[in-house]
Amino acid sequence: MNYKKIVCGVTGSEPSQKAAQEAARLAQENQAGLTYVYAVDVKFLKGLTIQLTPDFAEKTLEHLGGHILERAAETARAQGVTARKIIRTGAVLEVLKQVLQEEQADLLVLGHEDRSFFEKILFGGAVEDHVQELIKQTGVKVLVVK
Repeated sequence: MNYKKIVCGVTGSEPSQKAAQEAARLAQENQAGLTYVYAVDVKFLKGLTIQLTPDFAEKTLEHLGGHILERAAETARAQGVTARKIIRTGAVLEVLKQVLQEEQADLLVLGHEDRSFFEKILFGGAVEDHVQELIKQTGVKVLVVK
């Protein structure tokens, strides 16, 4: 398929790094636009006994996200692709949906690994359920990289 706009969600995990590389490869192969997105979602703080203020956690995650996005952009540059980088605060799936619509993307690339405790809290349900919901709501093809 010939892609015009590719969005790739990044988290810094190993599968996310593989997804960033695959997204860059596809962008180069298709001469498509590429946007990496990092969602700052502090929802995981609810119920934790550690006392972190949402502002502190949000700023810390934004800082981390900047580093993760820069690493992904370096991956793209190695493939000869210049990528846009977006950090956005909100629930991960909502952020992805917003960016997909704004970018008018025709492909979303995500990394997938067995879910951690925090991912189970953040996402709830099975990853496949969320992917299917994104496809249904946006019409965008989703490629999951393991």
